[in-house]
Order: sequence, then C-alpha cells, then structure tokens
Amino acid sequence: MKRLRTLFHEVDNKEPCDWPKLRQLLIKRDVTAATLDQLFHANRADGAGYLVEVLDPAGYQALGDHLGIWADLTDRASAAIHGKSHTVPVSGNLVVVKSASNPYPVVFECDSKGHWTYPTLPGAELVLVENLENFLARDGLIPYLRDACGAAVDPQNTDIAYGAGNAITKACNDTWLASYETVYCFFDIDAGGFRMFESLRRLMAGQSVGIQFVAPKDLGALLATTHRRLSEEDREKLAKYQHCAPPINLLANTLIDTGKSLEQEVYLNDK
Repeated sequence: MKRLRTLFHEVDNKEPCDWPKLRQLLIKRDVTAATLDQLFHANRADGAGYLVEVLDPAGYQALGDHLGIWADLTDRASAAIHGKSHTVPVSGNLVVVKSASNPYPVVFECDSKGHWTYPTLPGAELVLVENLENFLARDGLIPYLRDACGAAVDPQNTDIAYGAGNAITKACNDTWLASYETVYCFFDIDAGGFRMFESLRRLMAGQSVGIQFVAPKDLGALLATTHRRLSEEDREKLAKYQHCAPPINLLANTLIDTGKSLEQEVYLNDK
C-alpha cells in the first residue's frame, strides 16, 4: 500500500512515475484495464518513468477514496476508521526482558508518548533473541554465546530480551536500547536477520551503544546439517547484504556459497 500511495502522489504532482508498476498494482486490486484506460493516459517522460495524465478527475478521486489512498493514517485510531489500522505501527511497545537483576522475565513498556517504564534497571549489556523458542531456552544462552560464538558477554550484567521478530526494530526502541553499552543481536542467519540488524544499526547510529551480530564459530558445520536451501529469491535478497560492513557481508557470502541459511532454533541441537 505504501508503494501505491507513493505512485498516486507522483501522479498528483505531475512527476514521472513507474506507470507499469502502478497499472500492475491497480489491476491486482480488481481495477479493470478498461477502467484504467478511462482514467489515465501515460506518456514516457524524458529520462526515466512516465508522466500520467488524469482523464477523469472525479473517477480518479473515487478510485483513491475506494482504495484509501488519502485516508488519514497518522495513527492507528485514525486508520481504524478506514479499516486500515494494521498498516500503521503501534505507537509504543512491550518487550519481555529477563533482567540480570531479576530471576524472572519482566515487561519493559513504552507508552504512546514514547516514555519507557523499567520494572528493573537495565544491565550493562543486552542480548536480543529473535525467536521465542530460543528465549524460552535462555538458561544456556549466555554460555552458548561465549563458548560457541566467541561473544564476550558478562553473565552477571546482561539482560536477555525477546525481540518478537521485526518488532524489535521499532523506532521507539531507540531510547531503551541506548541505555545499554552493548547489544548482541542473536538472530536467524538469513536475509531477515540481516535486515533487522541493519535496521537496528541505522536506528542507533550516532549513539554510544555497540551493536553486534553474533553467529556460531562452527557456522559451516551447522549449515551442513540444515536442509533449509536458498531459493532464487533468497539469493537475490542476500546479494544486497554482500556490500554491508562485516560480519554481515561475510555471512551473506557464506550463505550464498553454501546455498543454505540457518534458523536460530538449530542452535538448540548444538549442545
């Protein structure tokens, strides 16, 4: 939907746009080719893209209203009126954390105004665990990170947080993450894990916190045991990370060379 809004914005502002893509997206939303011919006329622009003329302004407005192009999506409450609350991020966040100073997991909360509440003070270091199964098996996590991954994690002063997949990259998390000296990212070794890590690295750029991606030293042996083979789409996604800073570029190269990727639950077998 974000892409469709961008294309409509370019049409509104008489800017060159990707007309084949706009046409494709509208046809996917059950707009017929005949209707598109009635609404638009596209001419190739100088350079890249097309200049798209609106032939029927009233019909164009009706189409945009039907698709929710101009809907107020500034927050989930406004978006809900249009049935599109799921397209807008939640304003705050909840993170389950096993604090170094508490024997049981607690919830760190960011309210809708961006204010964080910590039931226990954050430790010096944090391990972000992408998947719930690994978080639930956290008793052996710190030794595994130290012994199998070579991460210098301090067991006495390290929090462990369940990242809930991509939710950990929410912008509101920057305040909480900045309270740590080092954040270890214990993610799947695949394009999704790399994407989250690079998102966090951009989010925390300029902050004093160190962001590290951790991977087993015996990655090659683990990849040899997995049957998770790369598709052509996987390879295309991984190729984007071959130009990133270490270790992401090196890991991406390894996955492409072996033709495999790794879900972090595999580590639970590596004891």
